[in-house]
Amino acid sequence: MPARPLDPGDPREIGGHRMTGVLGEGGQGTVYLGQGAVRLGEDGAGGLVAVKVLHTRAAMDAGARRRFLREAETARRLAPFCTARVLDAGSHHGRPYIVSEYIPGPSLAAAVAEDGPRTGSGLHRLAVATLTSLAAIHRAGIVHRDFKPGNVILGPEGPVVIDFGIARADDHTVSGAGMAGTPAFIAPEQLAGAEPGPASDVFSWAVTMAYAATGRLAFAGPSVPAVLMAISTREPDLSGVPADLRPLLEACLAKDPTARPTTAGLLHALTGGDASAAGLPMTVPDDAPPTTGPADEVPTTAGAAGRPRASGLRRGWIAGLAAGVTAAAVAGGVLLLNGPGGGEVPEGGAPLYSDDFGDRGDWDGYDFVPDAVGDRRTTRGYEIDRGVYTIRADHTDPYNPALSPVPAKTAAAEGRDVLVGVTADPRAGSAGQGGFGLLCRWDEDTPTGYAFLLGLDGTARVVRNDRGSRLDVAPPVTVTPPEAGRAVRLQAACRGSRLTFWIDGEQVHDVVDPQVLPAGPHSQAGIVARVPEAGGGTVTVSFDDFSVRKAV
Repeated sequence: MPARPLDPGDPREIGGHRMTGVLGEGGQGTVYLGQGAVRLGEDGAGGLVAVKVLHTRAAMDAGARRRFLREAETARRLAPFCTARVLDAGSHHGRPYIVSEYIPGPSLAAAVAEDGPRTGSGLHRLAVATLTSLAAIHRAGIVHRDFKPGNVILGPEGPVVIDFGIARADDHTVSGAGMAGTPAFIAPEQLAGAEPGPASDVFSWAVTMAYAATGRLAFAGPSVPAVLMAISTREPDLSGVPADLRPLLEACLAKDPTARPTTAGLLHALTGGDASAAGLPMTVPDDAPPTTGPADEVPTTAGAAGRPRASGLRRGWIAGLAAGVTAAAVAGGVLLLNGPGGGEVPEGGAPLYSDDFGDRGDWDGYDFVPDAVGDRRTTRGYEIDRGVYTIRADHTDPYNPALSPVPAKTAAAEGRDVLVGVTADPRAGSAGQGGFGLLCRWDEDTPTGYAFLLGLDGTARVVRNDRGSRLDVAPPVTVTPPEAGRAVRLQAACRGSRLTFWIDGEQVHDVVDPQVLPAGPHSQAGIVARVPEAGGGTVTVSFDDFSVRKAV
C-alpha cells in the first residue's frame, strides 16, 4: 500500500529504522514505512519494514502496552506464510513499537474499491489462500477476531493476513474486555457477549469473501446499529456470488456458530473434495429461492440448498440484540431537540481563528499534489493559486482529517465549546458513499471527537468517534446532495452535550448526547473527507473561509 509523507510531528527514526512515510493509522496505533536497520535478505523487500507504534495516550496505560506487545508474541507463533514476520519489538520514547516484514501491495479492500470485485480463478485462489492462512492461525491456538478486507494484503507472492492487534491466543487475551472487531464483519454470537472462537473467524472470512466477489457487504445498513441488527436477524445478501461459492459462504454465515463448517472442511471442499462429506451443503439449484429474506422464511430442516434451521439459540441472540440496541439508543442519549429546518445559526462568541487559505498558514504545510509519485504525493494541502485547502479521501486515506492550528492541540479547555464553519466545494470526480465536513473536540492521538458530515448521497450525519470506533449520534437526515462546482456552507456547534449541524444556514441536526466524550488533553477543530474502508469511491473537496468562534 502506498505511504503518505511524514507529518512534522512524526518520528524520523525508531529502533534504528529510518521512517520514510505513513502506511496507515487506526484506533490502536500508527504504522510507518521504515528502512535501514533490518535487512530481510532474499525473502524480504529490500530492507523495507512496517513499524507499528502505539498511540501516545494508549502508551500511558500499562495494560494497553502489554496488550500491544503481545501482538508480536501472537504473530511469532504462526507459520511464516500466514502473516508478515515480526522482526523486532521495543519502546520509543515510552511508546511501544513492533517491527514486521513489509508486504508491498494493496489491501483487499483497496483492490476491490480500485479495480472491482474478484472473479473466476482469481476469486477461487483468494479463497483458498486466505483459508489456508486462517486454518494455520487456528492450529496455533489463535483466534484472529478482526478478519476483514483491510487486513488481507495482496502481496507479490500471494495474500497475507495481517493485524493481530486484537487476536486472542489460548493463553491470554490481547484485546482486553468487550466486543472486538469491525462491525460489518463481526459474528452474531459476539453481539450477545459470547467469547469468539474459530467459528467467529469463519463467519468473518465468509463476509470478506462475499465482499471480494461482489464489492458489497453481506450485511448492510445506514448506521452501525442497523448493520449489527442485520447481522443478527437477517439472511446475508449473497446475490452476485458465483454459484459454486455461494452455498459454502451461506453455511459459514449460519447464525449458530456450531452449524458452521471448520476451515479444514472448507479447504477440503474448495480444493476438490466432496462437499457433503465435509459437512457442507451441495450447490444451490438454479431454481432455489433467493438467499435473502426474513428469518422466519428459513426452512426448518436443511434441504438441497443447505440452509440450516433457525435454532432457539439464534432466536435468543435476536431477542438479546434487539434489547441491547434499544437499551443503547436510550443509554446513548440521542435526544432530538429540533428536527431539520429549525433553528438559525447563532452568531457565536469571541472569534478564535479564521483562515481564507490565501497564503500558507500553520495547517499541514505542503501543497496538494495527489497525482504525484512516491513521497511527493499528498492527499491534503494548500492550493495557493486557488486560495483553498483541499483534501482527498480514497482507498489510501479513507479517513483524512486536517486540523486547525487554533484551538491549539494543548489548549483542550479552549476547544471544547466552539462554533466551527467552512465553505466546501466538492470537486469533479467525487463518487461513491463518502462525504466531507467538520470536526470538533478532536484528539488525533486517539482518534476521538465529533464529525459533522455531508455525504455525496445527501445524508447529513453527526458521528461520535471514540478511540477509532464510529457511531451515529442520531439517525442520518436526507438533504439536497452536494454537487461538483457548487459551494456549500457547513457550520457545526459543540456546546456541552449539545451538537448542532447547519448546511447553507439551515439546521439539519440538533441533538443532545449525554454520553458526551470525556474531556481529554487535546481538543481541536478541523475539516475532514472520508470514504468507507470497504466501500470504495473518492472524495475530493476544496475548503475555504474556515472559522472558529467560542460557542454560546
